[in-house]
Parts: sequence; structure tokens; C-alpha cells
Amino acid sequence: MKVSRKMMTFFTAVARAHHIDTPTPYTHFSYVNDAGNYSGDDIEGNLRVLEQLGKMGIVRVIGDEDDFTVQLVERFDVLAGWFDGARAASRNEGTDYSAYHSCPIAFLAGHQHWHEQQHPSAIQYKDEFHRRCHGFVCVDTGEIWQQE
Repeated sequence: MKVSRKMMTFFTAVARAHHIDTPTPYTHFSYVNDAGNYSGDDIEGNLRVLEQLGKMGIVRVIGDEDDFTVQLVERFDVLAGWFDGARAASRNEGTDYSAYHSCPIAFLAGHQHWHEQQHPSAIQYKDEFHRRCHGFVCVDTGEIWQQE
């Protein structure tokens, strides 16, 4: 199963989100605050995706239609799904485990994103430039970055 491009935009923005108190010009401008509320154009920009994820029980929208943030209902499960999917892809494993994961779509999205990052034209994650993604290695440090 392949995750749609619009859904991938959302999950990638969540995985790349930086804390709101440490903005950086080198990201996709997606942020998370201490309460676990996400904001940014790629997170809030597609209402249809938010509606679909809401029906799946993955997100809830906080605020009114003109001024809102997005909260992951089970933040740990979503981030763990993304991380586990990326790890499975890096080990050349398939997506079968997604059926047993608490957030299968996040697993599939992480798996898919890992494969997208293997293309020669993909911009690598570098801690030096604050270009980070949850569950992915920063090439300049060799360490896996994890969103807190």
C-alpha cells in the first residue's frame, strides 16, 4: 500500500517539526509546542487530509476553522510508527509489520519516506543546518534524530 502524496506531506511535516521555541530557517516551517500541538502550512494546509486522519482517530483539530493547531491523538504511536517504518525500510524489510503496528499509516509513511530519501536528488538531513527528521540519521553527526 502506498501513502498518498498529500498524506505524505502531512506526515513528513510532523516528523520534521521543530519545537516552536527554536524556529529555524532551514526547515519546512512545521512546529510542535510543549502540549504536542502541531502547526505549519504542510500540517494545517490540507483540510481533506485532516478530515481523513480525524476519521481514523489519528488527529484532532484544536481551535476554530480560521485559527487552529493539530494534535496527534496518540503522539507516541504516530512517531513510533514513522520511526519503525523507516527502520524497517533501512533493513530492507517490507511493510508487513504495519498490520500489527498501533499506527499502520505512520509506519507505511516512514517506510515510504526512507525510500524517497535514497534518491540521489534527495537533500540529506544535517543537524548543522537544523534539517532533521524523526527517526532519520543526520549525515553530519551519524546520529538518529528523535523528536521530543
